[in-house]
Order: sequence, then structure tokens, then C-alpha cells
Amino acid sequence: MDDKTRQLIINAQAGNAESFHQLVALHDDRIMALAFQLSKNQSDAEDIYQDVFVKAWKNIKSFRMESEFFTWLYRITVNTFLTHQKKLSRMKIQDSEYDPLDWVPSSSDERTSSDEVNSAVQIAVKSLPEKQQTVFILKHMQNLKIREIANIMEITEGTVKKYLFRAMEKMRKELKEYRYA
Repeated sequence: MDDKTRQLIINAQAGNAESFHQLVALHDDRIMALAFQLSKNQSDAEDIYQDVFVKAWKNIKSFRMESEFFTWLYRITVNTFLTHQKKLSRMKIQDSEYDPLDWVPSSSDERTSSDEVNSAVQIAVKSLPEKQQTVFILKHMQNLKIREIANIMEITEGTVKKYLFRAMEKMRKELKEYRYA
């Protein structure tokens, strides 16, 4: 963690709202992208995003600087999403319009490819079980390291690798016609 981020955290922990807003600005695009990719729709993503930063502000004093700040935020995001999912499943709300690639941070413009391939990837990601899908999104859409994903999901690195391996095997099968010779 760089000195500037560390100082912003210390100031935020002391109650400085402006420092916290600067921390939010450093991570808000990635948190919104993750919230959308996990939640499957814009409205839920916005709710999760807001909840994440409210929780972060309320709990900033508990951040011990033993991990990167964004890893802490990602953990809050994943946990908030899982809580949100439990609420939705209790209410029996199903959202069939899932497009995990639809909302990506503006810095990811280079990810564009043909509509057909994008559509095939979206379908393949949608078909993954929830934990495999979460690991896949964190690794390949959020570009996180295995260690960071393990910390966020509070599972072992071996479990992350297992989920990722299984997700990749399923994705390969689903996308085999798009592979290059």
C-alpha cells in the first residue's frame, strides 16, 4: 500500500470524511463493476455499491492495514452481495437478464470484441455455479490475484484454484467453437 493511501486511511479512521471520499474515488469504478457483475442488474448493483461504502465508512476503524484497502472493500462487496442474494432468494425474485460483461469500468475499453463472442462468453459465464462464477469474475473481469480472491471470499487459495479450474473447464467446453487453431 502506498503512503498516500495509508495516510488517507489513517485520516478517515480519525473521522475525516474528505479522506474517505478520496479513498472511495480510488476504488468506486471497480466496486461498481464487481457489484454489477455479481448482482446481475444495475439497480441491485447500485444498492450493493451504496451499502458497501456505508459499511466501509462505519467500519473504517476496524481496517488494520494488514491487507490492501481494495481487498478489504472487495470482501465487503462480496459479503454484501451474498447477503443481498439471501434476501432475494427468500423473496423468490429471479432476474433472468444477466449480462456480466455489460458494465465494466471505463479503463477496460480495450476488452471489446465481436458481439457474437461477447454473447457466447456471457452465456457461458451465466451457466457457471455461483461460487465458480464469482471466482471467474474476480479473476478474469476484475483481474485479481488468487491470494486476493481467497482473502475476499474467505476461502483457501486451493479452493479458489479448484473453483477457477472447474469454471475454466466449463468455459472451454462452452466456447470450444471460438478457439483458434
